[in-house]
Amino acid sequence: MESVRMLPPSNTKAQKSFPPLLREWGDPVFAPLALALEERRRCGQPVFDFIQANPQEHGFEYPQEKLARILLEALQKARYYRPHPRGQFAAREAVAAYHGSASPEQVVLTPGTSMAYWYTFRLLARPGGNVLCPAPTYPLFDDLARLAGLETRSYHLDCTPSGEWRLNPEEIEFQVTGRTCALVIVSPHNPTGMVANEHELQEVASVAARHHLPIIFDEVFREFLHTAARVPRPSEFGAPLSITLNGLSKMLSLPGLKAGWMVVEGTDTKLVQTFLEALEYASDTFLPVNEIVQSALPDLLAPDSLAISHEFAGEYRRRMQSLVKEWHAHGVSMAVPEGGVYLPIALPPAVSADEDFVLALLKNRGIYCHAGTSYAMPAPSLITTCVPRPPWPISEIASFLRTV
Repeated sequence: MESVRMLPPSNTKAQKSFPPLLREWGDPVFAPLALALEERRRCGQPVFDFIQANPQEHGFEYPQEKLARILLEALQKARYYRPHPRGQFAAREAVAAYHGSASPEQVVLTPGTSMAYWYTFRLLARPGGNVLCPAPTYPLFDDLARLAGLETRSYHLDCTPSGEWRLNPEEIEFQVTGRTCALVIVSPHNPTGMVANEHELQEVASVAARHHLPIIFDEVFREFLHTAARVPRPSEFGAPLSITLNGLSKMLSLPGLKAGWMVVEGTDTKLVQTFLEALEYASDTFLPVNEIVQSALPDLLAPDSLAISHEFAGEYRRRMQSLVKEWHAHGVSMAVPEGGVYLPIALPPAVSADEDFVLALLKNRGIYCHAGTSYAMPAPSLITTCVPRPPWPISEIASFLRTV
């Protein structure tokens, strides 16, 4: 996100007459980090991508022969166009089986989770409304909410003295206002790696029930666990409306297929049905999911495919543990994240501006990380991942830190 993040544009007289989003997004000024990255690549200078490395280029590639066979068979199945607004039944049936606690009627297919977020935000939006999102967080929700006519409001995750991150139900309830339309939980969380536990979700479900709040539960890193035993869902604990988002992008390292889904559950059966009907209407307006991809979903969610995801998970776990161990060897202490692929690195007090630090790190050492500021981290930090193959340039970063 940092590589394309826009800074506030210039305010010309002509721009002031434009609608707000057109004015703000129609004349982009790119962040210095994005410009520096583009310049290095244009000049052929090496870059170690520690944040946006493509998993498919680092050993997390779905077997191409198997994918080709699945897509060829799907092409034959989809040769006649017979769309359904919620998605083809066989595909929804496969998603429901993977999810484990829902029927195909509770599933709506989407071209990825970003569209799922937008559907949900837009259907729940009301004038002046806000959606509660975690902080730290991946810098995406502000833009999606604005497109849907909402604002974002933050609830803050707790960081324990040992460096572990936790969901705080009391903080969530404290941040609820009369304008709050929904609550977002990301688990495993990006970028902290926190996995919301059963006790936390029980309490959050109670908060949601008291305030009649839908919970949007993002579990795209569900398969990639390091220390957590499992990923519980709010729907297990009596949430009135729980909308679970997931897809193939992370799970099977297939972002190009643009295959995602929403599973709608909850104890408020009237609200669940109303939301599903509205969601079907919205999806019917666009019919955005490729029919070939839909036809491929049953095979892509079959046990032999999910076994590939489990292999990816094992490799991510090994890399994450090794990455943390290597940081420890250079005197930087942190806990192994419970799940996901992100690893935040706290910077020493001498670094007061992490955005300046990551820019200098890229320009001087060719190492591309994100600044914690971009993710609303509470203190200066680097955001890295365990995606790239080792060897990692930890010693170079540690050496560069000593020059600060």
